This record gives sequence, C-alpha cells and structure tokens, in this order.
Amino acid sequence: MQLKGYTRLAAILSVTLGVAACNRAPTPADEVNRALKDAKLEAVSADWDKDARIAHLKGTVESATDKQRANDVAAAAVGTSGRVLNEVTIKGVNDATAGDLDSGIKSNLKKMIDADPTLRERDINFDVVNGVVTVKGEVNSASEKARVTELVREAAGVKDMANALQIKPPKS
Repeated sequence: MQLKGYTRLAAILSVTLGVAACNRAPTPADEVNRALKDAKLEAVSADWDKDARIAHLKGTVESATDKQRANDVAAAAVGTSGRVLNEVTIKGVNDATAGDLDSGIKSNLKKMIDADPTLRERDINFDVVNGVVTVKGEVNSASEKARVTELVREAAGVKDMANALQIKPPKS
C-alpha cells in the first residue's frame, strides 16, 4: 500500500519537473543572442516580439558586411519560428542621420493612413528604426491589414517592414 503512494508521488514529481524544464526553454532571442556572440558580433543583440514573432536586431557595427552577417546569423538561429528585422546601425554611415530619416518615414506613414478614409479610423502605430518599420495596432479585416502593408511598402525610405497588426472585427 505504501509503495503505491511513493509511486504516485514520484510520478507527480516527475511531471512537475518536466513542466518546469519546459517553461525554461530558450526563447528565439536567446538563440539569436547566443549565435551572435559565437559569431563575434557582441555589439548586436536581439529582442523577441513574441506576438509578432519577430527578432529585432539592434546595435552598432563597423561595416555593412557586419550588418549583413548579423542578419544571416540571426535568420539561421530564428529558423522557421519567426523572422528577423535588421535595425542595426552602421557606425559613421547612418548613425548621425537615422533618427531624422526615421521620424520623416513615420510622419509620412501617418499622413498616408490619415488620407485613407477607412484606415484613419483604426488604431495603427508605427515603430521605425533605421528605415525598418514595425506596424502594430488593430484593424477590422485581413484586407485592411493587407492595405497597410501595401502603403508601408510604397513609402519612401522604408527598407523592410513587419506587419504585426491584430485583426479584430467590429462587434455587431
């Protein structure tokens, strides 16, 4: 009789430890940051946006080659679990002007949304870093989300973009 109690306790303990181990699994950002360190790109780091499934690369590197290498390393680490947005600054090339260009892109995008009779009524926000745009907020349909993607891709100065808008149909 007592043996059954110990067996049950051992089973519960085993399941509890297994769940705890699963909860400490590395995030895609952990994997990217480890890969960047292994590639001697310590000046670059990744932040993981779990809702949008995007690894945002940040930091400053010496050359365009290093920026591309960071992107390649991160893309390999992320694999099919998401995508990479390379927001890395190249020292001396775009670090002085990036803020001005980004604010201009953001302003232009807001004007484009405000000019659209449907989209101006939606909650749409833009984060712009080194010409890379992340769109967040809410729209009512997939076609509205696609229209926002279209507008962002048409905007001057945009190098890459991720559309993390949530589709929330209006309540009847």
